Amino acid sequence: MSNRPFRFVHAADFHLETPPSGVTEVPDHLRELFIESAYLAAERVFETVLSEQADLLVLAGDLLDPRHTGPRGPLFLAEQFERLAQRNVVVYWAGGRVDPPDAWPSSVRLPDNVHVFPRGRPEECIHSRDGAPLARLLGASRGRGEIIRTVDFDPDPGRLFSIAVTHGTAEPDALQSRGIEYWALGGRHERSTPLRAPCTAHYPGSPQGRRPGQCGPHGCTLVQVDQQRQVRSTLMQTDVMRWHDERIMVDQETTREDLEILLRERMQTLMASSPDTDLLVAWTVAGTGETIGGLRRGAGSAELLEWLRAEFGSGPPAAWSVSLKIESTDTLPAEWFEQETIRGDFLRAIRQYEVNGDASLELESYLADEQLAGTLSFTADLPDGPARREVLSQAATLGVDLLSGEESRT
Repeated sequence: MSNRPFRFVHAADFHLETPPSGVTEVPDHLRELFIESAYLAAERVFETVLSEQADLLVLAGDLLDPRHTGPRGPLFLAEQFERLAQRNVVVYWAGGRVDPPDAWPSSVRLPDNVHVFPRGRPEECIHSRDGAPLARLLGASRGRGEIIRTVDFDPDPGRLFSIAVTHGTAEPDALQSRGIEYWALGGRHERSTPLRAPCTAHYPGSPQGRRPGQCGPHGCTLVQVDQQRQVRSTLMQTDVMRWHDERIMVDQETTREDLEILLRERMQTLMASSPDTDLLVAWTVAGTGETIGGLRRGAGSAELLEWLRAEFGSGPPAAWSVSLKIESTDTLPAEWFEQETIRGDFLRAIRQYEVNGDASLELESYLADEQLAGTLSFTADLPDGPARREVLSQAATLGVDLLSGEESRT
């Protein structure tokens, strides 16, 4: 069966209640951008709907938690929905963990062009253009802890193109078995497509990355359906600032001047690839040699970070270096672990904690009572896993530097 071609925008996970985090300091000239970034990125989603002349907007949950945005969040969304209403664009919204239908404040009226799917079994809507059916939408809002019941979603017996709208996760095989052409999903902050043709399941990710690790472009997805019911999706970038994790490798021959050249070239490449977007860059300099040793000891790494900030951090657009980590790939000499020295005792203790992942590091004993009552108490709890191994590795490196004096590790 042929279909009338149409296009829609699929977006999710605005999280207007959550500003960016994970940085130790924010410069004055980027402070307002940090505060406003979630709203600015969300506004770009609505601008995309209008500029691309989309037939409808599909929202798959976690747009905002009104308890934490205050009146601003609902009023902002209502204003954006009204912009679409003036162009006769219908919004189909399935709530997620933080925005179930009953969370919307009764004091803020949603425009008539917004259809909010209820919780529970999916509700069906037929979207029409010029009086002719264009697509069939099946949507269900999901509460915290609820899962997607794929068996509740059925394809249209009349063979109208079907879009399932919901929030959460499900096995790809379960999604594919239902015969739904497009699953508009929410609940993942990174863009991903678990299934492709003939059945597409897609998460558009958050319009704005919020912390180190949520790297690269973020946005919404423009979905185009042709007459043969083929789906083509395109990332539409909406982020106003972008996170990057960058790793620079050095060796025995790399001088401090060489390293600065490498950092400069990498930063210039990043800036050229995103000329209109402020960048937040977390650096790791890894390798062997005197340059790495010099950066680990003393103020070398702090000076290098300040140099990066002075060179590239002002903009506009700014390319702000949020951190710089030094990582030695040198292997500690085996004989150091056997020496009857303070350094040997220290390394043997580290090794015992590495071997016995269940042994408590007892970091809480170093915290004051007021710190134990705050968030530091959770940070100090390091069960066996990557974070614990990283902390032990850094502790070993720092201990060796402090206990070895000027002795070369090579």
